[in-house]
Amino acid sequence: MNKNIVIIGMPGSGKTTIGFLLSKKINMNFIDMDDYIKNCEGKTIKEMFNISEDYFRNIETKCSIKLSNLSNVVISTGGGIVKRKENLDYFKENSIIIFLNRPIENIINDIDIKLRPLLQEGKNKIYDLYSERITLYKKYCHIEIINDTTISDTVDKIIMSL
Repeated sequence: MNKNIVIIGMPGSGKTTIGFLLSKKINMNFIDMDDYIKNCEGKTIKEMFNISEDYFRNIETKCSIKLSNLSNVVISTGGGIVKRKENLDYFKENSIIIFLNRPIENIINDIDIKLRPLLQEGKNKIYDLYSERITLYKKYCHIEIINDTTISDTVDKIIMSL
């Protein structure tokens, strides 16, 4: 069985874009976990968060279990997946977990907060999320990749690190 590649990181760090391009380059399937969660639940992420963050996190954990049983897939996760250790424990069984670390200033310069339920208070909320999650990203990953150049360079860095 081929190990999966699971990409974690801050909202706006490039997980989906880079994960998709990586999957094409190394001939693996690709799943965006937020899309997977929306399809499973029949609700948007925002609608789930409107019920409660806990509601969303419970669905995210259920989907982590399902996705962790797949093989030969690149999975881009939501930025908050690290808030529950068990999510990463499921993935660690048969996945290489990559922390895509993008400088906060780069994220702030091009993130669309309207699309991010946790950033509705404004772009400065990203600093709070970063300080809350940075140690978790570093703790749960197998490999940390700095995403501070082009998308193509970052994909190549990941491939070289595998």
